[in-house]
Amino acid sequence: MRIFKNGKIYSMDKNDSIYESVAVENGRIAFAGTNDEVLKKYSDCDDIIDLEGKTVLPGFNDSCVRFVEYARFNTMLNLSECKSIKEVIDLAKDAKKHEGWVIGWGWNQDYFEEKRMLTKNDLDNISSEYPVAFRRCCGEMIVANSKALEICGIDEKMKSDSIDFENGLISSKDMILILSKIKSLEIDTLKSIILDTQEAFFKMGITSIQTDDLRSLPDFDYRKIIDAYQKLHREKKLKLRVCEQAQFINKKDIDDFRQYYYYQYINDDRFKVARIKLIIDGGIGSRTALLQEDYNDAKGFRGVTQYKQEELDELVEYANSLDYSLAIQATGDGAIDMALKAIEKIKDTKDFKYRRNGLVHCQITDKKLFERMKELNVGIYYQPIFLHYDMHIVEDRVGNEKASTSYAYKTAKDMGVHIGFGSSGPVDGISVMEGIHCAVNREDLNGWPKSGWMPQEKLSVKDAVYLYTMGSAYMSSEDNIKGSIEEDKLADFVVLDKNIFEVDTNEIKNIKVLKTIIDGDIVYSA
Repeated sequence: MRIFKNGKIYSMDKNDSIYESVAVENGRIAFAGTNDEVLKKYSDCDDIIDLEGKTVLPGFNDSCVRFVEYARFNTMLNLSECKSIKEVIDLAKDAKKHEGWVIGWGWNQDYFEEKRMLTKNDLDNISSEYPVAFRRCCGEMIVANSKALEICGIDEKMKSDSIDFENGLISSKDMILILSKIKSLEIDTLKSIILDTQEAFFKMGITSIQTDDLRSLPDFDYRKIIDAYQKLHREKKLKLRVCEQAQFINKKDIDDFRQYYYYQYINDDRFKVARIKLIIDGGIGSRTALLQEDYNDAKGFRGVTQYKQEELDELVEYANSLDYSLAIQATGDGAIDMALKAIEKIKDTKDFKYRRNGLVHCQITDKKLFERMKELNVGIYYQPIFLHYDMHIVEDRVGNEKASTSYAYKTAKDMGVHIGFGSSGPVDGISVMEGIHCAVNREDLNGWPKSGWMPQEKLSVKDAVYLYTMGSAYMSSEDNIKGSIEEDKLADFVVLDKNIFEVDTNEIKNIKVLKTIIDGDIVYSA
């Protein structure tokens, strides 16, 4: 038994209850109430932690992240701060090789002085003798030098809308041609970077993640990833709650996984596979999101897709027949329409009413698409931190009219569409407070524009916090055990240095997490 007393504890329950104290027993909330009520009820408890009047919230749940990729990002050349192509080249010339390759992540052409994509020729200036491959910040595109293209067997004869051989740009489904040639991590290294990255998430107050990990290694060995998580779990080192969104390409992959997973491992509240994830398109920044009309700044081009409609229909039907809900990445309105058409075809199947299918990113929308989502009980995995970058480029990419539908949080919420907030890290980091800032103020991290971009879509602080807690728990079908501070729920919560509901909203992004608690145990303390 442990008591946390003398706090301002926002439960985020349906009654918006606020408590002073909470008692924890066996990793669960045993009771919450006033200081007097809790201390009287458990008068024999001598394990008492004074919260010193600080604000307490349920643990944050990142509903869409790439945890293992975030961990691997820290082992690569970080290009996210590069402001020019020359800076990328100069940085890479001194970079340490990874099994003979120079590998980088995080470049963004919109931040370059040159305002253009990196190309094969740029990377050839780094080296023509060894392979170089840099992944764009969105994760949806790789640029490779001539040597890397040669090693990977990519030439000008290959016909694909995802391969631009002349410029060395590989996107979407064809990135596997590059990634599969890069040496993977050994399991001990993988375990080590998982533990290091777990600490970074605790610092942000994140106690649960919904993560797309199973294709995160260069060799796409999901067995190694599951094994690493489960070994850490058995060693009692895995404290973070991990809910996998298992990404697959086809039915064969799904069958192979199910045969392996169900006979080797168990699901519990620490590690589970809860969703099958399918990826239809990419992002607006790289023009890999699938639109219903041409890109405003690339006439005749509407983006890329991994599937034809009939292929997607088959996979959605198959996953549904196996009793899985789906997380489908669909950024552009063309991809969203494809996803909803596939889901509409299974709406009359047995147990469909229990499904909590969701769309990831869901950027370019309209009210008709939201109406279809509501009718089909299809939720949205939103990443509010994406506003920091996208608000600066989306009008150029898709035009003013479509841009005005971008990340319409309030419209979706008011129409009754379920939403879970997350980060999609490592794309723009994992800071929950920065995400809440973007959702509430509709400003970038520099405070632009002062009145907010599309201010009609601003959320209240309460709503934004809810979507990072109960909203995200709903999306993984775990709202019965997490997301709020209530009796019998998991004792996961965070202590903040300031009251997020009382400070000026412009101060939200600067709020710090003082403590992160999981199962009633303090796993992080500032």
